[in-house]
Amino acid sequence: MRRAYSILVSAGLAPFLILGACLVLALSPGLVPGELAGLVRYGPFILAVLGGAIGWWFNRGRAVFVMILLLVCYWLLVGNSGGFSSDGLAFMRIATLYLIPVNLLVLGFTKERGVLNPRGIARMLVLGLQLFVMLMLAGKADVGAALYQVLNYRLIDTGTFMADMPQPALILAVVSVGILLALHRPLETSFAAAIIAIAVATVMGPGFIKFGYLAATGVVLAGLAQEAWRMAFVDDLTGLPGRRALGHALAELGSQYAIAMLDVDHFKKFNDTYGHDVGDIVLRKVSRELARVGGGGKAFRYGGEEFTVVFAGRSAEKAHEPLEALRKRIAATRIAPPDKNKTVSVTISVGLSERDEDIDDPWAVLKQADEKLYAAKQAGRNRVAV
Repeated sequence: MRRAYSILVSAGLAPFLILGACLVLALSPGLVPGELAGLVRYGPFILAVLGGAIGWWFNRGRAVFVMILLLVCYWLLVGNSGGFSSDGLAFMRIATLYLIPVNLLVLGFTKERGVLNPRGIARMLVLGLQLFVMLMLAGKADVGAALYQVLNYRLIDTGTFMADMPQPALILAVVSVGILLALHRPLETSFAAAIIAIAVATVMGPGFIKFGYLAATGVVLAGLAQEAWRMAFVDDLTGLPGRRALGHALAELGSQYAIAMLDVDHFKKFNDTYGHDVGDIVLRKVSRELARVGGGGKAFRYGGEEFTVVFAGRSAEKAHEPLEALRKRIAATRIAPPDKNKTVSVTISVGLSERDEDIDDPWAVLKQADEKLYAAKQAGRNRVAV
């Protein structure tokens, strides 16, 4: 339950709010003034182009790929009926229900490769080939009709309920959404929301497809914005907020707070002995403990092996207990370096300071905590100096 809540809030809140808003508009079209009705129809084109441009700017090739996929599929469904028979159009409509989940699921497990490079171009060529094959098959009425029957296979008879949604496509969508949500990353969560939007619109009927694609392009754009925020404020190695996020947090502090500076003892020696890969493992393990420091503290990666914990609204006395518990948990941790028949322990040293009448600038309090950290190291390490 907590895992699902974490996914919704940290990665999917904005996409699912957009998804809900589009569902409300679909159920209550009167909420949209007549003058703005065209925005609903052409909104997916606008959002797809905007999202593709932003993805290009941030070199997020996967987002560009998804926006192109959604834009082309929407154009084929609502803007390009000429030249295709009714059987061909029916095949295209149903083929997109398989094409979109499969591509978004594959992209969820694909590393970011940028846009204008051999791998990014190869990805675009694969998309182009898929669309070309779909259009070629749709152009042959007899082939389109036969493939429509295959793709529209019914496992159980539901009558008119979900008549427009093939049951295998629904299963594929559900599986894809579950896997993408389990990855717990903003862009992947937006991919899951896009699949949900298109599936729900399809179940509701052809008149709702424009709302489905409006939601789908909107949620991917929101996921891209969250991804850009993560790039700017979250440390890739540890998953903790970085120094830029720390600056924002310090600027928002009130009249009472405590700040702790800590680092991993003998980290350079550890790196030199066991290698940087093992050093990264140590930093990730320490970061996982820091993320649940407790006592109202929020952890940040300051740089290298140094971390900062900010206790808003707390005195140093109240912050000391969770930091001491953190120190003990980390000291009890054992690391097993690869190719070594032994485990090694990791310890941290902590310096803690609080705001008072003499020192009320957060950066000055942080500097004092750093001085206490030095004192903790001088006193023998693996301790908290207040």
